[in-house]
Amino acid sequence: MKVGTSPGAGNYDAVDEQDPNKIVGVEPDLYDAVSKCVGFSWELQKQDFSGLIPAMQAGQINMISSGMYASDERAQQINFVQYMKAGEASMVAKGNPKGLTSIESTCGMTAAQVTGTVENAIFDKQSAACEAAGKPAIVALSFQDNSQAVSAVAQGRADIFLTDSGVAAYLAAKFPKLEIGFPIVSDFVFGFGFAKDNADLTNAFQDALTLFYKNGDLEKMIVKWGFDASQIFEPAIKS
Repeated sequence: MKVGTSPGAGNYDAVDEQDPNKIVGVEPDLYDAVSKCVGFSWELQKQDFSGLIPAMQAGQINMISSGMYASDERAQQINFVQYMKAGEASMVAKGNPKGLTSIESTCGMTAAQVTGTVENAIFDKQSAACEAAGKPAIVALSFQDNSQAVSAVAQGRADIFLTDSGVAAYLAAKFPKLEIGFPIVSDFVFGFGFAKDNADLTNAFQDALTLFYKNGDLEKMIVKWGFDASQIFEPAIKS
């Protein structure tokens, strides 16, 4: 099994600080457990986040594991096995010098964005609202991965970066120049991605995660990585 991933900050799929060739987090723990249950071995294929779905569509990888939100748009291209709810939070410079207290306060700000992520749509919608209200639009500063976007905020090149709340907590603890700004209510859920024509693997993965959900192993694995048990739900396929 070739597992496509774009390692980023947080407890989903991150580079091990002790071994840069190793990826650690809740998702590696999950697919490693599934591999033992279902009966397959796996190897990682690292690449930019925006290239993961094209790589799957081209048959270069069998599964996507990258803390990916199972959005409606992405589900038109690939299938997902969903397993955990998500929340959004903003990252700002320490002390919040721009006084950003809500998404509505970001008009005219420079937003660090990772290409291909759902947070871009949040900024696009708010930027349009800013302009409609006669205020300056949000300036987008695009990057290929989380680490570049985080650096932009830490260095003052960008004013804000939106990410999952779990990633935000990790970043705030790791980078003294950053802090968590305001939260955003989110309907997003996380999922592992599979090709549309790979129903056997998709169904087997859902079956294994459902077993872990019912016997309590899924809760143990997400709690181990700092998530709350209330975030999980019975795994479901989204297509």
